[in-house]
This record gives sequence, structure tokens and C-alpha cells, in this order.
Amino acid sequence: MSDISKTSNNSNLFSRSNHMIILGACVTIVIGLVLMAGNGTTVSSFEPEIFSIRRIVVAPMICLTGYLSVIVGILWHR
Repeated sequence: MSDISKTSNNSNLFSRSNHMIILGACVTIVIGLVLMAGNGTTVSSFEPEIFSIRRIVVAPMICLTGYLSVIVGILWHR
């Protein structure tokens, strides 16, 4: 047998809590992206909704919170 198979350690890199934090963060990012979605301005018509507070402030802050939560989920110690 080789040395690799003898010293194989079957431990997981992340615990269940890490996975739950990362999963929640991914859901938060998707919610932020859905809030940013909508109709855009075309050549024939102007859509003033692209400058709404929801699209330019709230949704990016939710996405930022999700990205920071992913970092927390990766660095969280068991």
C-alpha cells in the first residue's frame, strides 16, 4: 500500500454551520439580484424606474451583505 492511502484523513473542511452560513449568503445574493432586475431603458422609451432607490441602493447593499456573509461562512471556526 502507498503512504497516501495509509494517512488518508476523511475530515471535512467545513462544518455544518459553515455550510448553512454559506447557503444563506447565497440565497441573500440571489434575492439582491432579483431586486435589481427589471425593465431597462430602450431607444424608443425611457424607463425612470431604473433610478429607483430599490435598484441603486437597497439591492446592492443586500448583495454586499451576502458577499460578506460568504466570507464569514468560510472563515467561521467550528
